[in-house]
Amino acid sequence: MTAAAAPATGLEVRPVTAANYEAELDAIGSLLPQFPIIVFDTEYPGTVHRPPPGRRESDLTPPERYALIKANVDEVPILQLGITLCDADGNLPVFPSSSSAGGAVGCYYERAWVFTFSDFDARRDAHAPESIAFLRSQGVDLNAARAHGVSSAAFAARFAATVLAPVRIAGAILALEARPGLTWAAYGGAYDFAYMVKMLSGGRPLPETWHEFMARARELLGVGGMFDAKYMAEHSGLLATGGLRRVAARLSGQPTLVPKPPFLAGPKSRVACRVYTAMRKHFRELYLGLPLPLHFVCHDHGACFDGLIDGFH
Repeated sequence: MTAAAAPATGLEVRPVTAANYEAELDAIGSLLPQFPIIVFDTEYPGTVHRPPPGRRESDLTPPERYALIKANVDEVPILQLGITLCDADGNLPVFPSSSSAGGAVGCYYERAWVFTFSDFDARRDAHAPESIAFLRSQGVDLNAARAHGVSSAAFAARFAATVLAPVRIAGAILALEARPGLTWAAYGGAYDFAYMVKMLSGGRPLPETWHEFMARARELLGVGGMFDAKYMAEHSGLLATGGLRRVAARLSGQPTLVPKPPFLAGPKSRVACRVYTAMRKHFRELYLGLPLPLHFVCHDHGACFDGLIDGFH
């Protein structure tokens, strides 16, 4: 990264496969002291478990919603993980263009990463055919992913060593303690957090209850906070509801800031970062006017939303 680089002219999504995942995770780990917020998004081949007949997912109780998410994540492998790093003000790392991402030579770009995983095999694994059709229409090559992607196990091991260091061993179970202050955010993040916990747990089934899941997630991901920009937006009083692109365009007032298709995990993590940053700013400004002690509880960029994940609540 160039500290005094020219202003970024766009976004460069860096593709990550088995060939370069170690180097890219090392780079991400080295950036965390300056950019300690990880905003992420996942792609997976759909859901195979649905609510009971006659009920919508919104009709389910929180324990029922968690059980449904657990059933799907336990059974269906992940395909992609998008990561965007930022600081408390929403600034991203800026790099000169790399030829691998097709950027213009001599220009500087914000960077996001998209990790492609090799775990999924449509001939073997459960999936939703309509989701596979959509992903293929967006340019996802499932054969190439299986041949050249990184396994989620290899990713998790390197991620633990270089991003969530230091590592400690407790008995036969690997427990991870993240760097102090590391913050995680997603948009509509129930499945995103669930897949990250699954990978960092060695692919084991998710915990049986929501409370056990949150305890596991905080153990694995660290103590800096877990946020859902969608939940924050829906409770912001800004009438910012709906899908990621719609909310991002509404908050920015500039639809052109939302990337055009294919709009998958890498670009989505960047747009989710924009929404999360906007929510941090909104709640900071909102709560600065509150009387004590509410000001101290909530003024820190919406800190009172820690752990409130859309889809679980």
